[in-house]
Amino acid sequence: MIIQRLLAGPMRFSEIRRGVPRLTDAMLSQRLRELEDAGVAVRVVADQRPVQITYALTPVGMRLAPVLAAVADWSNDWAERDDGDHAS
Repeated sequence: MIIQRLLAGPMRFSEIRRGVPRLTDAMLSQRLRELEDAGVAVRVVADQRPVQITYALTPVGMRLAPVLAAVADWSNDWAERDDGDHAS
């Protein structure tokens, strides 16, 4: 969900948190660090007062857009099945 939020463009921590309400601040910080370490996201510190920190997807992270869209389409199709048989 964090990556999906960042697909809309750079965001501050609080903006990301609003989009993922069940995630604690500590867990969100940890996940953002993991995304940075993996080269999927970047932390940008603006040289201004007060300091403004935003997070954005790298080109590698942006390449996940079609993957996430395909998973969302698949899950919507799966949820809309009315035969109740999810085994086939």
